[in-house]
Amino acid sequence: MKNKDFDKSPILAQSNIITSARYELTKMEKNLLYLAMREMKPNDLPGQLYYVSITELQHRTGDEIKYDRLRDVTKRMLGRVLEADLPGGDLLQTHFFSSVRYLKGTGTLEIGIDPTIRPYYGYLKSHFTTFQLDLAITLNSIYAKRLYEVFSMYKNLPDKSFRVSLDALKLQLGLIDNVTGREKYTLYADFKANVLKPAEEINTATDLAFTYREIKRGRKVVELEFTIIYTPKTTEIDYNEQETALFGRMINDFKLRKDQAVLAMKSHGPAEIAKRLYQVQLRQKNGEIQNLGSYTAGVLGVK
Repeated sequence: MKNKDFDKSPILAQSNIITSARYELTKMEKNLLYLAMREMKPNDLPGQLYYVSITELQHRTGDEIKYDRLRDVTKRMLGRVLEADLPGGDLLQTHFFSSVRYLKGTGTLEIGIDPTIRPYYGYLKSHFTTFQLDLAITLNSIYAKRLYEVFSMYKNLPDKSFRVSLDALKLQLGLIDNVTGREKYTLYADFKANVLKPAEEINTATDLAFTYREIKRGRKVVELEFTIIYTPKTTEIDYNEQETALFGRMINDFKLRKDQAVLAMKSHGPAEIAKRLYQVQLRQKNGEIQNLGSYTAGVLGVK
């Protein structure tokens, strides 16, 4: 059966300037930005505010979000700086959010977007990147999210290969401090293990897949050549948008088989699944679980 809800999955759009910009966000900050982006249009009036449901954020990610944690996330977002190269050679430094208001008793955030960055979101006339919200938000690694956006720039091009210097990529991902020059992963082996390896979830969880070739100068890796494969992603599962994220999370993060995830969706509501997955997460962090897939299947009653 064709999934009509999946076909209507929100498509996010942003200028290639944003896609190629240099900044650092956490996974939660990025997910919050994704939901705000969904409502943005290039012709929005100045001062336009955007609304994000905390319940939807929890359902889409499967995470239990406590108020104190969310306050820290939004507070950090107000200080996050994006640095981008503009056509003509100008350098832009700006913020993502200009304000966040917690609307009492509604479970809703009212978000103001910095007016300098606002015109770079939404469908533009040219030079913009599009990607699926449902796929991007389920990616577990912040580097997978960022690289998924970068790779999406190339998905419709005849030549889906590109080269990037290792230093430029690290700057783009916020791994090198512009002021101090301090680097998060100085050894390439650490960068490969903590950035490239986790990003391989893109290959199984999205409409894109990638391979890369290491380019060396002597014995040192100085560039990476990425090749992108684009396959429009479809599904035969009949469930709504909010459940899409949960379905992918059960397979990718909790190691369920597809048939087990389908049975879980039929047996429990999204809120109950998210609650049980959160309990599994706590036990996993405490080192109490040996076989994650088998344990999760037992908790959800889908063995």
